[in-house]
Amino acid sequence: MLAIAFDGSPSAALAVRAAASFFPNATATLITVPAPPPPGATSASRWLMNVPSGTLEHALAEINAEATEEASELAAEGAAQAGASGLTATPLVTKPHAPSWEALLNAAKTAGAQALVCGARGRGEIARAVLGSTSISLLHHADLPLLIVPDDAVPSDGPVLIAYDGSPAADHAIDVAGALLPGRTATVVHVWASQYRRSRAVSAIARGEISDVVSVLDQALADEAAAITAQGAERASATGLDAIGETVESRSGVWRTVRTLAADKRASLVVTGARGIGGARSALLGSVSSGLVHNADTPVLVVHAEAP
Repeated sequence: MLAIAFDGSPSAALAVRAAASFFPNATATLITVPAPPPPGATSASRWLMNVPSGTLEHALAEINAEATEEASELAAEGAAQAGASGLTATPLVTKPHAPSWEALLNAAKTAGAQALVCGARGRGEIARAVLGSTSISLLHHADLPLLIVPDDAVPSDGPVLIAYDGSPAADHAIDVAGALLPGRTATVVHVWASQYRRSRAVSAIARGEISDVVSVLDQALADEAAAITAQGAERASATGLDAIGETVESRSGVWRTVRTLAADKRASLVVTGARGIGGARSALLGSVSSGLVHNADTPVLVVHAEAP
């Protein structure tokens, strides 16, 4: 069961198509949130001294009814698009609510969704930085897997690319990917960097015997990285994914390396774990998951760590 946020935008339509490509023949609930009246409207009565009692309340009720009717039409449109893409879709309209992410998340959890799908509006670097208030809020608050589909994502039948660092959050991300995408081809990638060979200070003094020591330490890091990769690939295979591992040494940082690999392999999806639960999640989301979501050209499935 999927939940797909739908507001009638091209971004939302792309998210529907992406969901259908990743989860063919799945059941989906298309969720639309009507816009509530402006916050100041409910307190406007003190300015309407000569207006008969109940007039403002009646007007607000009509506004809500119109917003709900419009949302119902959008949700039905989304369900039709999902159905045409092969999903078994049901429209769902929440009560008018702000912020919309909260209503989306509550509706998805009530529907028993295994994952929530949403688009990210905008193109270019500025749009990527903004990402969209709803999608970025979901990213920081959702406690179920979140698939974010960037506006410039190009559909691909390439492998699923799983960023893996050996942490509990990364293990959980693999388990979720296996449950949602059984049988899919996957590459589990572990990115590492040498703190020794790449260090200017160490390079300056690495002569003679010191050089041998640095080589031994550096090889130890490489061996550890390979072991982490093997651990992730084994776990992915155990979940039902057709998985291989790849260890990559990089100087450009993890998310940049994963993004480049995703492009090189024409990956259909990038999966990443994210650490942090509750109010501290925004600060603890993690540079890798945040960097990927804000910069990837590929849909990203973010799986938050399980609650302790």
